[in-house]
Amino acid sequence: MLKPISTDLSHLLSWFFSLCCQWSYVPSLWRHAQVYPIFKKGDPSLPSNYRPISLTSVFRKLLELSLAPWLSSVSPPLDLAQGGFRPRRSALDQALCLHELMQSYYRRSHRFPVVAFLDIKSAYDTVDRRVIWDALSRSGASSPFLSLLVHLFDDVSVSVLVSNHSSTAFSPVTGVLQGSVLSPHLYSVYINTLPSLLRQVATPATHLVPSSGRSDAGMVPVNSLLFADDVAVIGSAKSVKEMLKLCEDHSLSLGYRWNPLKCAVLNHPTSSSSSSGSTHLSLYGTPLPLVDKFVYLGMPFVKTGLSAASVLPLRSPGVLVVFGH
Repeated sequence: MLKPISTDLSHLLSWFFSLCCQWSYVPSLWRHAQVYPIFKKGDPSLPSNYRPISLTSVFRKLLELSLAPWLSSVSPPLDLAQGGFRPRRSALDQALCLHELMQSYYRRSHRFPVVAFLDIKSAYDTVDRRVIWDALSRSGASSPFLSLLVHLFDDVSVSVLVSNHSSTAFSPVTGVLQGSVLSPHLYSVYINTLPSLLRQVATPATHLVPSSGRSDAGMVPVNSLLFADDVAVIGSAKSVKEMLKLCEDHSLSLGYRWNPLKCAVLNHPTSSSSSSGSTHLSLYGTPLPLVDKFVYLGMPFVKTGLSAASVLPLRSPGVLVVFGH
């Protein structure tokens, strides 16, 4: 609807967006979201079995698109383990990285690693936004820009649409706005300290990569991968157990929760001692389910890495290269 007048409208929006940035203020309608719950599966009477889909102002999205490069430039450097919503880093790339990490671990230790796939409960909805604002402030974000972000995310209202009826609007205390263009990056800033924390218990078999992507940079171990809120930790049964404890501590310090029943553990098939140890892998005292196969970012994994038998029928070009087809 806006495309036919986009040329004329762009001049007006440019002027108006400049005012928004100058005063760190946007119209109230841009700070309101209508949430429509989409049923997933299970008991339809349980709110947890619905996925919230947020509808926000198109003009807010346009403003956020113009702010996105600015936000990236003043954010702390994202950890190399984080692949979510980053340029030239797709879900397939991240899945292939996990496959290579598992193969590298095998080449170094002659056994396949334990891999724990972790799920964060209501990830976007439980974010303590103060953690993000503090991180951006420390990394050099200007006061006017930070004030605008705080206004865009702290001063929001939400109403729920059910059966063509809208609830009374309320203001969420935690979380980053679902449907926002900036929310994925802000969430990455929020969770950014987790990979470096997990490196404290990296084993000698952990794969090493340049810390900055340059060949002359220092080498750092990669024993975890993140794709937004999808987390995988890789190592021996002992080191994974230690990482799970660190994950608990990290969640308690930042105010979010893992969902143990939606997590899963892939264990290597060659060592009975590690197999017995993996039964004690837990979060908050709840044992994690042990599985022989897990779909990570849409790609099927078994104990040795990507499942060739399951992947090849998909005919994905990147995966075909990995398997030499």
